[in-house]
Parts: sequence; structure tokens; C-alpha cells
Amino acid sequence: MKTEKQYHIWQIPPLAFFSRALYRDVALRWRGVAFGYLLLLLALCWIPGAIRIHRSFAFFVDEEAPLVIEQIPDITIIDGQAFVDLPQPYTIHDPETEEALVVIDTTGTITSLEQTDARGLVTARQVVFKKNAIETRAFSFETISRYTLDQGKIYDWLDIAKTWAAPMLYPLCTLGSFAYRIVQVLLYACIGLLLAILCKGKLPFDALLRMSVVAITPAIIIGTLLDAAAVEVPLAWLWFFLLAMGYLLFGIRAAIGGGDSNFKFESANDPTQPRSP
Repeated sequence: MKTEKQYHIWQIPPLAFFSRALYRDVALRWRGVAFGYLLLLLALCWIPGAIRIHRSFAFFVDEEAPLVIEQIPDITIIDGQAFVDLPQPYTIHDPETEEALVVIDTTGTITSLEQTDARGLVTARQVVFKKNAIETRAFSFETISRYTLDQGKIYDWLDIAKTWAAPMLYPLCTLGSFAYRIVQVLLYACIGLLLAILCKGKLPFDALLRMSVVAITPAIIIGTLLDAAAVEVPLAWLWFFLLAMGYLLFGIRAAIGGGDSNFKFESANDPTQPRSP
């Protein structure tokens, strides 16, 4: 006969910090692997991050980007060739460091990035940017019949990006962290098998998966609060790992030493157990 669980997912975040009964309940009475709870937790914890991304990008668009955009001249491309109506070579600088960002030269005086310290170069036929210290990327104008790039269009693009950056990045960040956490709890559950043996007990892998999800909950919450407060902790990954391992061991000992000695783990393959409709 199935034993009903005593706790629900909304109780996990606060109780995961201290409750032996929660860990025991998750191990002995819950079913599945608790990935639904994990996704919900991450979705909630990424909300402050999305707000922070929006504010940071909005500050960049409103305060920092205009200092560079105001230096950009109108660039007209006709039949794959760029034209700029000002003396060249023309350099766009970083407003703070005065470092050369982009050189514009459609006259042919400068034809490669090796001739300048700038990160980008606009010639009559292409634009070239440094991807890193050893690699560059080039984009040809040959497929463009007629186009004019001006400051107004750049501001329009940035306004659109400012509006949609956070809504677009939020689900990507949530799903990306979800995939990472799944791999993490799978590894932690494997470690849990060894910890259970050290505790002179044995737990099914799915129970260890559930407990691993609960065990990383404090680290996720603390990490979210630290990020929201803009507090950086040296070697945070190591402290969070040790914290999760401590809670996993705490949960394993609770399940092995504090549970009902007559309790029998349910198995999805056990024909004697009733199946959910």
C-alpha cells in the first residue's frame, strides 16, 4: 500500500535548510525524480537575474552606448560598395579609454586589421572584426544592393533589444541552468550511493536523485541572494559543492537512520504496488 507523502514542493525551499523529516519524506515516500520542482525553483530564482539583466542593459543603452553611437557616421552601401562622406581613415574611440574601437576607411589606405590597433575595420567591400586574439570575422557587402546605416537605425535596434533582452534571455537562462542542474544532481546521486554505503545503508537511485535535488536547494537560494546583492564569494563553487554534500549526507542519514524500519521502497516495476491512473 502506498504511503502518502507528508510534504509538498512549496515546503521544500525553507525546510531544505534544516528538516530531517523533509529529507526522509522525500526519500521514502515521494515518487519520480523531482525534476519538476527543480525547474520551478530555477524559474523563480532566475527572476531577479532577469531583472538585473534588464536594468544593466537598459543602463548601457541609455548611458554608455550613445557615447559611441554619436561617433558613427552615415555609411551608405550601393551594389556591395560602402561610401562615407568624411575624411578617412576615420576612427571611432572608446569614450573612457580612448582605445581605437573601429576604423572606417573606404579609400583603400587601410585594408587589414594588421595595419591598425582597432578591434574592427570597415572597408569599401567588407567589415572585419577581431573575434579574439588570433581569430577574425569578415562580413562582405557584396549581397547588399542599397542600404544606409545611420545613428537613428542603431538607436532603434538598441531600443528593441532593450525591450526584449530580458524576456528572451530569461527562458534561455532558466532552461540552460536546468540542464546543468540535471547533470549536477545525477553526479551527486552517484556520490550519494557511496555515502549511503558509508552510512551502512542502501537507498534506491531515484530516492538519491530526489534528495540531491533537495540538497542543492539551499545553495541555489543562497546563490540567488548573493547575486541579487552583488556579493562575490571567492571559490563559491567549492563552498556550494561542500554545502550540497553536507545536506545530501544529512538527508541520507535521516532516511536510513530515522525512517520506519518496516518501510519498503516503492518501485515502478513492483507488481505488488498499485499504479497511479
